[in-house]
Amino acid sequence: MCGSKLSACYYPSPTCQAIRSSPDLIYVLLPPYCPEGWSSYTYVPTPGSGMASRKKVYQFFAQEISPYSMKIRPYLRYKNIPYETVIPSFQVHREIIIPRVGLSVVPVIITPEDKVVQDSTAIIEYLEQEHPYPPVVPPTPKQTLVSLLLELFADEWLTIPAMHYRWSKPEHKKYIALNFGFVMKEHTSPLEQMENLEDFKFYSSIKNSFPFQGINENTIGEVERSYQEFLEDFQQHLNKYPYLLGYQPCVADFAFFGLLYAMLYRDPVPGYLMKCQAPLVASYIERMNGAVLSPSHDVIDGKAVKKSVPPDKQGLLPGDEIPETLQPILHRVFREQVPVLLDTVKRVSQYMKDNPDVDVLPRIIGLHDFRLGDVTSQRGVYTYPIWMLQRITDYYHSLSPGQQRMIDRFLEEYPGGQELVQADLTGCRVERMDVRVRRAEPAKSKL
Repeated sequence: MCGSKLSACYYPSPTCQAIRSSPDLIYVLLPPYCPEGWSSYTYVPTPGSGMASRKKVYQFFAQEISPYSMKIRPYLRYKNIPYETVIPSFQVHREIIIPRVGLSVVPVIITPEDKVVQDSTAIIEYLEQEHPYPPVVPPTPKQTLVSLLLELFADEWLTIPAMHYRWSKPEHKKYIALNFGFVMKEHTSPLEQMENLEDFKFYSSIKNSFPFQGINENTIGEVERSYQEFLEDFQQHLNKYPYLLGYQPCVADFAFFGLLYAMLYRDPVPGYLMKCQAPLVASYIERMNGAVLSPSHDVIDGKAVKKSVPPDKQGLLPGDEIPETLQPILHRVFREQVPVLLDTVKRVSQYMKDNPDVDVLPRIIGLHDFRLGDVTSQRGVYTYPIWMLQRITDYYHSLSPGQQRMIDRFLEEYPGGQELVQADLTGCRVERMDVRVRRAEPAKSKL
C-alpha cells in the first residue's frame, strides 16, 4: 500500500504514485492515464464520506463534431466526474436546451441538482469549484497566465485553420455532411443523411460563416502554412513533454484537444495531414482521448505490474517554469492573435460607446484588418473574445505588485504582451450570456 492513510486503495504501490485529498475524499491515480503523463484520478471513500451523494451523474449534452463539446469530455474523464452523454435530437434541443439555455447550442451540462451550465469555459470553471481535485488550473502566476493565453488561442484562433480545412476541402464533403446529418436527419437512412443539408438553415449558416474568420483566396495559403508550422512547433514540444506545461494537463490542454480532435484530427483531410506530418500531435490527441500508447507494465516475479512514474515526470513543471519548447507557439500567439485582440478592444469599446442602448452585443460588429505571414486581409470583429480576454486582464490585476512585475518581465520578449495584460477594458466590460456577451452590470464589472 502507498504511504497515505487510505481506507481502501485500488492499486498497491508502485501504482499509487500521486495522492490528493479533500476533507472527505482520497484521490488515487488510475490507468489508463498514469503511464502516459498523469491525467486521471478516481476517488476512494473514507469512512463517513457520504460517497453515495458524490456518485450523482451529470448530463453532458454534446456532439462529436463540436470542438467545444470535445473540450469538455476529456476533462470529465480526467476528473472522474460521473456523466451521461446526451447527443441532442431536435426534440432535445426544442424541449430542453432552448427553453433552459435560450439558444440551440452545445456543450451544456445539467448538474445532479438540475442546474444548467452552458459554454465550455464556464463549464470547466463551474466544475473546478465542485470537483477541485485534481486541479487543472495552475497554482502559480506565469503558468496560469500561459494556460489562459493558450486556452484563448485554441478557442478563438485555431478556429481559422479548423474552419478552413472543414469547409474548403471537397474531398471530405460527404464525411462532414454525414456527421451533421446524424443529428439533423436522424430519422432517415445513413446515405440520405448526407444529402441536401443545405436546406437546413443551421448547416448553411455554419458552412457560410468561415469567410468571417478571414478565410479567402488571398489568405488560404498563409492559413495552411501557419497551421503546418504550428503542428511542427507543437510536435517539437511534445517530443519533450506530454502536456503543455509539463507532465499533467492544464485547462489549455483540454482547449487544444477540443479544436484539434473535433475538426483537425477527425476530419479526413486535416487528419491525414496531422498523422503524416505531426504524428506526435496525433498521438497527443489519442492520449487525451484515453488511449494508452506506450508499454504500461513491467514484469516483477513473473507478473505484469503497473509501471511507476519517476517523481521528476509528475505534475506541472516546478518553480512556475514555462517550457522553453513552448516559445515558438507563444510567439505565434503574440504575432498573429494578440494584435487582433488589441484592436478588438478598441472596436468593441467604440461600438458600446456609440450604441448605449444596445445591451446584448452582436457576435460580429463589422470587419477589421489582420495579418498572417505576408498577407493582410479582413475578418469579423468578434465580441465574445472580449470576455475571454477579460479573464486574463482580471487575473493579472488580481496579482500582487511583485507578481505583476514578474509577469511583466516574462512578457518583455513578446511584442504586445504587456499591452495585452494591462489593456484597459473599462469601456467594454461584458458578461457572458450563451454564445453571446452583454454589457456588464456596474456591480459585476470588477473582480
